[in-house]
Amino acid sequence: MTEKKSTSRKTKSGAAKKSSSGTRTKKSTGRQKTATRKKAGADSQKKTRTRSSKTQKTQARGLKWDLLVFVAIVAVVVAIAAYYRFELRPDQTDGAAVESTRASRPPEPVKVLHPQTVKEGVTPDFEVFPPGPAPAPEPDPVAPPSAQIPDRRPMVAIIIDDMGYEMDVAANFLSLDCPLTYSILPQSPFQREIAQSAHNRGCQVMLHLPMEPREYPEVDPGPGALLTGMSADERIGLLKSHLSEVPHISGVNNHMGSKMSADSAQMNQILSIIKKNKLFYIDSLTAADSRSGSSARLFQVPFARRDVFLDHVPEVDFIRGQLDRLVAVARKNGKAVGIGHPYPETYKVLTEKLPEIKKQVRLVPASEIVSGRDF
Repeated sequence: MTEKKSTSRKTKSGAAKKSSSGTRTKKSTGRQKTATRKKAGADSQKKTRTRSSKTQKTQARGLKWDLLVFVAIVAVVVAIAAYYRFELRPDQTDGAAVESTRASRPPEPVKVLHPQTVKEGVTPDFEVFPPGPAPAPEPDPVAPPSAQIPDRRPMVAIIIDDMGYEMDVAANFLSLDCPLTYSILPQSPFQREIAQSAHNRGCQVMLHLPMEPREYPEVDPGPGALLTGMSADERIGLLKSHLSEVPHISGVNNHMGSKMSADSAQMNQILSIIKKNKLFYIDSLTAADSRSGSSARLFQVPFARRDVFLDHVPEVDFIRGQLDRLVAVARKNGKAVGIGHPYPETYKVLTEKLPEIKKQVRLVPASEIVSGRDF
């Protein structure tokens, strides 16, 4: 009985020991795991610190290189500036360049010291320039040319018809200070002389072409007239002869011609020749049913019509009124053509009124009126 109890106690004691040993083993294992975790955490922190330290070192190195590059650039710039400042000075260049530079510089004023001021050590307050010819004064600045304002006044062309028979009358009209246009009759005794005189004075010359009127033969258009009864060859040949005999012709206008102007076929023949000779045509408008405009359009000949006859009533007061009417038409339409004749009354009125007319309109050659091809 006692032995069983003893055995039982031993058995319990052994079990207790085993239990205690197992507990110690578990605790020991837990402590080891905890220690391992702590060590792993410490290693991780150490690695993190190491990486951060490396990054900081890399950044520091980058900043140092940037600073070194900047310093190097500044040093190069300073070196270049010093080289240009000290190494390439004008006095170290070749002698010719030095002399050229010195020659281009204005002479320095020579300071003349008054003896008294030198003695007292006072700086002089004046300078005397070296002797020599006085420099030429600078020219006054030239004002820029003023922009030319176009003359927008209406244009007026005045044609004097029936020229070629009286040299003294032609001389009177040519003495007028005005760009009149002179229309000369063919086969007239002074056709060449008057045409040349007008051309020499810068005036325009036209052929005053005689053509058949409705009143023919009671009303005679004069020698060299183109007649409706002529053949086309006769008519064209006569026209070419007139154009060749009168020098310096720029254009043509009709003398009479009320019957022929109304015939389209015959006007086409005339305008075709005018076109070939590169002339313009002005219709004196002796017929209300004139076909010259349509013929000019067909052959593309520069064309205009007479607006006012100045002196079909050769009286001074009437001619004055007609000139005023001519100016009024020009103001309304922008341009106008007036036709006069070599009458003493016409010359007298033009002499009186031209200065007044010039203030209101531009007096121009006939070619300027037709340049716009007003068909």
